[in-house]
Amino acid sequence: MKPTLKLAHCSDIHLDYEYYGGDRNLHLHDYYRDLFGKLLDDIRIASPDAMLLAGDLFDHNRAAEPTVNWAMEMLGKLPFPVVMIPGNHDCLVENGVYLRHDFNNIPNVTLLDQEHGQVVELAELALQVWGKGMINHTPDNEPLAGMPGKSNHAHWHIGMGHGIPVASGDICMNSSPIHEAQIDASEFDYLALGHLHAMRDVSTAQTPAFFCGAPGPIQEDHGTWLMTTLEDGQAVDVQKQELDLNR
Repeated sequence: MKPTLKLAHCSDIHLDYEYYGGDRNLHLHDYYRDLFGKLLDDIRIASPDAMLLAGDLFDHNRAAEPTVNWAMEMLGKLPFPVVMIPGNHDCLVENGVYLRHDFNNIPNVTLLDQEHGQVVELAELALQVWGKGMINHTPDNEPLAGMPGKSNHAHWHIGMGHGIPVASGDICMNSSPIHEAQIDASEFDYLALGHLHAMRDVSTAQTPAFFCGAPGPIQEDHGTWLMTTLEDGQAVDVQKQELDLNR
C-alpha cells in the first residue's frame, strides 16, 4: 500500500515581471517578490510532503541576478522537497536563467531540465515525478510527448507539464499543446500543469489533471494554488487555495 501523499502545486509566479533594471517598474519587481514570499508562507503552513512548481518561476530569462539568488534562497529554506520545470517564460534558451544558475545545487530542489524528459525518485515519499525541460515554446513542442508508463506500482507516479490544453478533435496551432488524448493515455496518478493563470480541471476518465492557476490575482479574483492529496484506493482530492495578498 502506498503512503498518503500531500502535494502543493503552484506555477506562474513570474518574478521580475515587467522589470528591466530601471526604476519605472520597480514597484512590480517588489510586488512579485512579495507575492512569492506569501505563497511560500501559505504552502509552508499547509505542511505538504513536497511542492511541485510547474513552470514560469521567472517572467523572462533576463531575470536580475539578485532576484534569482533570492528565489534560490527562498526555495532552499523550505522544509520539504521541491520539484520544478521550466516554463515558456524561463525556458532553457542559451544563457537562460537556469543555465546561468544551477537550481539542482539546492539540496531540496530538483529542476527537471532534460529536453526529452526525466524522472526524479523521492523514495522516502514513494514518489516518482516526470517532466521535461522546455527548450523552445513552439507548436512543435509537446510537453507530454515521450511520457513514460508507470514503472513502480508501489510508488505514486506524478507528471508535470507547461502548455495549453487542447480538447480531443480540436486543431491547435498554439505553442506547447497538451492534448486531451495524451492526458487520458498517461499512467499518472496526478498531472500537475502550468501556463494558465486561472485554475482549470482538465481531468479525463483515466487521469486527474489540473492547471493550478497563478498566485497573482486575475481582476478581482484571488490568486490560486492547489493542495492535492493522494490516498491509496481513493479518488484524488484537489483543493483550491486562494492567496490573500492583503494580509
